[in-house]
Amino acid sequence: MKKYFYTINHKRLGLNYFYFSLVTAMAGSVLATAIRFEMAYPGSSFFNGDSLKYLQVITAHALIMIFFVVVPIFFGGFANFLLPYHVGSKDVAFPRLNSLGFWIQPCGFLLIAKIGFLRTEFWTSSDKIINYFYNLSFAHESEFLLTTKSEMFNTTIDMPYDPIKDILEKKTNEIFFFNENLVEKKIAGNTKEVSFKDHIKKFINFDIKIDDAIKFTDETSGLSWKLILWKLIYIIPETFWYLVHNATYQKRRKRYITKCANASQTVAGWTFITPFSSKLKFTGAGIQDMLILGVYFAGISTTISLVNLLATRRCLSMPGLRNRRVLLSFITISILLMFRALAVITPVLGSAMLMLALDRHWQTSFFDFAYGGDPIFFHHLFWFFGHPEVYVLVIPAFGIVNAVLPTVNMRRVASKHHLIWAIYIMNYMGFLVWGHHMYLIGLDHRSRALYSTITIMISMPATIKVVNWTFTLLNGALRKDTVLLAILSFIFFFLVAGFTGMWLSHVSLNISMHDTLYVVAHFHLMLSGAVLMGIFVGFYFYFTTFFQVKYSRTFSYLHIIYYTGGQWMTFLPLFWVSFSGLPRRLHDYPAMYMGWQSMATVGHLVTMLGVIAFYAMLFESHLEKKTTVFLYHIIARFNKRVTYYLYKYLHIYLFNKAISLIPNKNTQSYLNNEKSLFSVII
Repeated sequence: MKKYFYTINHKRLGLNYFYFSLVTAMAGSVLATAIRFEMAYPGSSFFNGDSLKYLQVITAHALIMIFFVVVPIFFGGFANFLLPYHVGSKDVAFPRLNSLGFWIQPCGFLLIAKIGFLRTEFWTSSDKIINYFYNLSFAHESEFLLTTKSEMFNTTIDMPYDPIKDILEKKTNEIFFFNENLVEKKIAGNTKEVSFKDHIKKFINFDIKIDDAIKFTDETSGLSWKLILWKLIYIIPETFWYLVHNATYQKRRKRYITKCANASQTVAGWTFITPFSSKLKFTGAGIQDMLILGVYFAGISTTISLVNLLATRRCLSMPGLRNRRVLLSFITISILLMFRALAVITPVLGSAMLMLALDRHWQTSFFDFAYGGDPIFFHHLFWFFGHPEVYVLVIPAFGIVNAVLPTVNMRRVASKHHLIWAIYIMNYMGFLVWGHHMYLIGLDHRSRALYSTITIMISMPATIKVVNWTFTLLNGALRKDTVLLAILSFIFFFLVAGFTGMWLSHVSLNISMHDTLYVVAHFHLMLSGAVLMGIFVGFYFYFTTFFQVKYSRTFSYLHIIYYTGGQWMTFLPLFWVSFSGLPRRLHDYPAMYMGWQSMATVGHLVTMLGVIAFYAMLFESHLEKKTTVFLYHIIARFNKRVTYYLYKYLHIYLFNKAISLIPNKNTQSYLNNEKSLFSVII
């Protein structure tokens, strides 16, 4: 294992990124499965009604999939392995710095994965804190009145004077356990004798924490804003919670149930929306800070990689490639372009996270309106990073498809220059449209019209790419294998995701669709559909180059078919429920949406069958170790007649015999070990 842990070789580090992404993708898939189990039917008990845990899961799922799956595969795996070959360099500019950039990634992933296991304080300030009022008198038995802030439920406890006096005269942090002799319970003006055990038989005993000693007088004294520490369970003594406890045993609860009472376990989502993320009273110290630090680690790792590989392209390119962009592979062009975009947007995200941490712990007011700050300012900073990040993820997938499609189609790609300029235009225009995420945040009409117009204009270069792919496939000699199937799936995912995105670009439609499951379905078709399918295209195309073995065709077909079908089955129903106005980020919903949500859950399980087939393909391929000659050797070649003659003469030179087109038991056919006869070994 030392060759993996201590390596500074760019190919080995590229494989390390792939292996790391396989682990993080498994973690993100498990979280996605938990989300779909919670949304399978109304009143699902998977999270036991804990909305805080559900919010933690969707936050961790988003951050892991974006920052620790897709980004490491593209800019760590493909970039580290392929880019030095494509520019004619033996290695990257700074090999040890490259290794450091990789080992920072697991640190950020572990921080985000840890948020579900923190031991946070049980109670902090919230609107459900309970007040205490002590009525002290020397003349008769003292009355202890317990009331909630909302005054929904009053409980009067009559107890002998001496025990209360003994407790209140003690020093700080003494604990007082209630007796079991509750004489009266007064609810809504009606008094009824009931034992204390009967009153809380559904709950676990609680105790009162006295922070300060109280001076006894004949007057009535009050002690407010003290905390009740419940043991092991989140319960507040209100009639609502009494009903909720009984409802937990029902299969479907027809009410919205939450245990949201602890700010330390509350997160502000993967977008870190202010003012929730900038104030400790909304998101307590602990989980939110670990998320901020985890994103910092991901940004540092990405910055190290992009500086290293940009320096490699600039300083270590072979002389013929210094200013000849057209000679580079599509993959290298797209990755280098996205590195330049990351160099602009990553410092913006880092600055926003730094100001967020300062607001939370060092009493600054960057995003606090009461002291001159602006919470909307953080939204601009985050989405200035967030929307170009979408193109950072999808344009490398474009580059992979552009490079691989001519090879599986056996003809030159249609208009290479138009494809190159299309990704440049999409990248540059992506910096101008972050405001379409903020239509409902208070932008004026002129700004919204401007953002909407530019967003619609981005469809033009996207259309150029789809048209060029269509012309490339037209009258081509298609080689039917897993790579072609993945390319076709990618094109359909991109078409539907782009079409549904056009709905959201219009202000009027966005107002009705904002924060509904329509948005969730749209960006999942783009990210988990188009982007991941582009990754699979490159992964299967370069599988032999990466691992020196041939992948299992059976499991690869099962992977692509089940994954594609499951994705459509998962997210198409979400479009329909969003038309009825079902919001996102809810862990429960009315029963009228159950059919489509259950169908989406079944679709996710089909997707997971495809994921299992993918991991089975990896296991079976490395177990069988079917040898093959990796004919592409990094650069995909389109096929033509001269390539065949070059291959034929090279075969005779290497093996001193002509090509055997009809193998028999005495002769080995080298054609079976390769994907195509019409290719040349570079």
